[in-house]
Amino acid sequence: MTVADITPIPGLTLRPERPEEYRETEEVTREAFYNRYAPGTTTHYVLHLLRKDPAFEPWHSIVAEYDGAVIGHILLSPAFIRRESGEDVPVLTIGPVTVLPAAALRGVGSALMREAMARAREHGAPAVVLTGNPAYYRRFGFVSASRFGIRYPGVPADREAAFFMAYPLEDGALDGCGGLYEASPLFEADGPEFDAFDATFPPRRKLKLPGQLV
Repeated sequence: MTVADITPIPGLTLRPERPEEYRETEEVTREAFYNRYAPGTTTHYVLHLLRKDPAFEPWHSIVAEYDGAVIGHILLSPAFIRRESGEDVPVLTIGPVTVLPAAALRGVGSALMREAMARAREHGAPAVVLTGNPAYYRRFGFVSASRFGIRYPGVPADREAAFFMAYPLEDGALDGCGGLYEASPLFEADGPEFDAFDATFPPRRKLKLPGQLV
């Protein structure tokens, strides 16, 4: 049995996020990512901004609810592959994928992934892309984006970015689609505006821990 095959918690509900629970979802996201990949986290702020993007649609944001509480969340956001010809091929980026630490390893993340991919296909997206652990995301059918000639910014064309993966939602959707991936610049949001936003959450200590990416 793989992680993708784990049966989610009985009673788990997957549905579009409601505006009135935005703050709750941001709190869950902050808790899930704090000190995980770097000291502190900006992930909850990125989520906050992406919902304000004109390209955002309500179906892009999906929560996992259990016993009346949000315990997980997944976001889809518009991106594109810029081909050498100058043509932009639209795709959807998956992420962040959030599961409250207390609910980890109970199939919540897998359920959210399947739901997001189903919604993307339902709304006509040709493909989805993400960055993450290949050992985990291969279980959902993702393969290295370099297989389709798609490059990640900052990575030389002759090197594979194993963490950057793609999944065509239609047969042949990414064939001949080589080019440079461009996600929303909001993923890089930081600075004084973030500091002011984060100050509205309970204070936490930033820790530099072994295994962090930054």
